[in-house]
Amino acid sequence: MNSHPPTPANQETSSMERLLNQRYQFIKTLGSNQLGQTHLVGDTHLPGHPRCVVKQLKLPGNNPKTLEFSLILLNKKAEALKSLGTHPQIPKLLDYFEESQSFYLVEEFIVGTSLRDQLESQPQWTEAQVIGLLEEVLQILSFVHSRGLIHRSIKPSNLIRRKSDDRIVLTGFGIFKEIGTQVMRSQQQLLKAQRNGSVVYVSPEQDQGQAHFNSDLYSLGIIGIQLLSGQSILELSTLRGKATQDWQDGVKANPDLISILNKMVAPDTKERYQLATSILEDLANLQPGKVSAPLVRSETPPLVPQGQPQEPKVDYEEVTSVTPLNPFQAKRYLLPLSVVLGSLILLGIALGSSRFSLSGLSHHGLKEAQKYAQEGNLDEALKSYNQAIAKHPKKGEAYYQRALIYQDRDNLEAALEDFTQAILLSSNLTESYYQRGNIRFELGDRQGAKADYTEVLALDPSFVPAYVNRGSVLSDLGDDKGAILDYTEALELEPTLSAAYLNRCLSWSNVGDQDRAIADCTQAINLEPTDGLAYQNRGLARRKQQDFQGAIEDYNIAIRLDPDDPVPYHNRGLTRLDLGDTQGAISDFTRAIERKSDFALAYYDRGLAYVKRTQTDKAISDLQKTAQLCSSMGRVGCYEDATYQLDQLPSSGEVKP
Repeated sequence: MNSHPPTPANQETSSMERLLNQRYQFIKTLGSNQLGQTHLVGDTHLPGHPRCVVKQLKLPGNNPKTLEFSLILLNKKAEALKSLGTHPQIPKLLDYFEESQSFYLVEEFIVGTSLRDQLESQPQWTEAQVIGLLEEVLQILSFVHSRGLIHRSIKPSNLIRRKSDDRIVLTGFGIFKEIGTQVMRSQQQLLKAQRNGSVVYVSPEQDQGQAHFNSDLYSLGIIGIQLLSGQSILELSTLRGKATQDWQDGVKANPDLISILNKMVAPDTKERYQLATSILEDLANLQPGKVSAPLVRSETPPLVPQGQPQEPKVDYEEVTSVTPLNPFQAKRYLLPLSVVLGSLILLGIALGSSRFSLSGLSHHGLKEAQKYAQEGNLDEALKSYNQAIAKHPKKGEAYYQRALIYQDRDNLEAALEDFTQAILLSSNLTESYYQRGNIRFELGDRQGAKADYTEVLALDPSFVPAYVNRGSVLSDLGDDKGAILDYTEALELEPTLSAAYLNRCLSWSNVGDQDRAIADCTQAINLEPTDGLAYQNRGLARRKQQDFQGAIEDYNIAIRLDPDDPVPYHNRGLTRLDLGDTQGAISDFTRAIERKSDFALAYYDRGLAYVKRTQTDKAISDLQKTAQLCSSMGRVGCYEDATYQLDQLPSSGEVKP
């Protein structure tokens, strides 16, 4: 018989005989899928070779530009995951590295029993047990979401009850699911989802590649339903995508708990709970005085009492299906970018109203710090606040005032921590929530910002800036109808607030009502005739209404008001393209780039304009520049659109991110 080449499995086993990163000794494979594998390894650099979990992602090998871009994203995500290790119920990320055409994450190994294994011996739980688990996991998710991260893979196999303290540990963060999907899309490949039992825990929107914070809440809700009802995976699969659930038939439980679970798994993300903390509040109201997980932890199913420590079974992260790239997607950035520009103006509203107040300071020895702050000597003010906090660590006013200094210096992370401390100490609550919301907004934590603005309005329903900024958050999250309600509320309280009209103009445009959008932008112009952004936004609405000449007139005014602003040149260029004036469009895109050398969208649209004029070399140069800029900024969709267009051109060459 002829000898056969080694199988892929044998090749993998052979590769694992060496040390990964010259440090980690392979022990066994825990799971695998199309993207890579999960292994149990020993750390040979530490005494006793303690066990760790290594997750492997196979990197694309046929395109250097995609490989380099993937590594940029993976390193950024790994750094973000590292910050989660401060939570006692999240495994520490110990190491990450690239080796042999793969990227590896090394995590702390948790000795315990997975919820999936527990379900085999006890498929149905009591109401108290379910509430206990929900509360414990929700507290972890609240921490994760506050860091701006989505878990993406909440399922029983990723919930480990740790043997040492009987607490739930959340494992299996979906970094590879997210990046792997992006890598495949960048290569214009289709990656089919693994339709195993775990898909039942994936929300409808995540199944379409659009994960939100409350996608994690959906997954946990399905687990809660499974535990309370005792239903099998097959029975649970009938819940997917339905507005009503029949799972509660025959289930004897508090109707309010059933309502909570149903709201957690609502197919429409807008009807679902938005925040983990909101669910915790509703769970607390089920049994007043008996709200925290430790009170019911003793009722949860016990660990396996005999034998050696159990190694949890691992389901490697699933990958949702990826649809082919739409070659014209890049234009989707135009209106969201304008929404953000309109919103950022509002972040300054009322910032000065409460700065450096003398209220309560003199009693805590902070008068000197206050004096330095008022004089603008922020270095000395910061030193004084540091000393005051060292002496009086429970005085929230000092944290609040120090946070304002950090905010002025753009040290947003430090400001965020201090505003949080001020809130915990019940100091300047309205202002602290508002300022923290502004920082979260700027850091990209839209859900956190929304929660903070909501807290402000609960404390002071007449706080106009909170309505405006929450409206901006809602618009960013795709809820323009909700945003319109907030802007309208702000205008009822402050009828001459031009910024509210300006932002409501954009939301009306986003929901398709261009007449109302134009009316609101016109009102903003009447209130602030020199506000170039109002003309720009009205131009956007007029362009969507196909009033191209009217749009160009608005952009002309915006340019006259601020000749150095690149955005109206770019938007006027797009409108000239609509009119068939390709050369005029190229001229406008060039002017935008002259004013903002890293204006990725202007390069992209100029590149497409060159394609129309069959100036291929110039088109390639602009699209390569777009891909380079988008890669450096971590903007995946923008990068993919540029590389797609390059692939349609002859001799496009390599793109170097």
